[in-house]
Amino acid sequence: MSRGRGLRLVLVSILLAVALFCVWRVKLDSARVALFITAVIGAVTTIYALFTYEILLQNQAMSKAAVDSSTLMERGLRFAHTPNLLYRTINTRDPTFQAKEEFLAPIDNDDYKRALAEFGGGGQQKEFVFAVVQNKGQGAATNLNIDATYSITDNSSPNRDSIVTKQASTQILEPGKAVALCVFISKVPTTGDRVALMSARLTTSDFYRDAINEPVQEIDVDVKRHHTESEQGCVVLVV
Repeated sequence: MSRGRGLRLVLVSILLAVALFCVWRVKLDSARVALFITAVIGAVTTIYALFTYEILLQNQAMSKAAVDSSTLMERGLRFAHTPNLLYRTINTRDPTFQAKEEFLAPIDNDDYKRALAEFGGGGQQKEFVFAVVQNKGQGAATNLNIDATYSITDNSSPNRDSIVTKQASTQILEPGKAVALCVFISKVPTTGDRVALMSARLTTSDFYRDAINEPVQEIDVDVKRHHTESEQGCVVLVV
């Protein structure tokens, strides 16, 4: 019992004892007896009310502690299952990503099949631009959807300037893993070629969100701050 509760009980007990002593000291006629009985009933009722009030305070404190504990546990579970997705655009001469194959997996679509065909065809040194999404969080990302739009300048193409939209999805992206979506294939890389991100949105969830039926999370990539990376020797500008 807390010090405040103990003081309240002692104070009420003293006041009731003084009141009962005063009633007991008066002359006991029938009216005084009735008054004494009423005083005893009132004292018992007051003590009962005080104990009830203390029990209510105790229950409130226990309920608050339980809520705080549940909130802390929920935050811990959510953090353990929350992915942290990093979006970047890279330019490489090796679309197979042999040096990064332990954690990076290309999305096997028609664009990637064309990239592999160009890579295996020999000839001039070609360059390949990919949108890469890496999970740096504690938990796996589920139902990941990538929707990106790029502005492309290709001096070797009759259609020098174009805008392309690339979309892909993957069921699960484990922590520390990454997926790569083929955006552009430069068959004849020249100075002045350029690939610029116009917009990108990631739609994703995680196992915790799925378990409690929370809506999916939508992440809009900041175009001005998104990460870019070019291998040494690549001439296509990625911005």
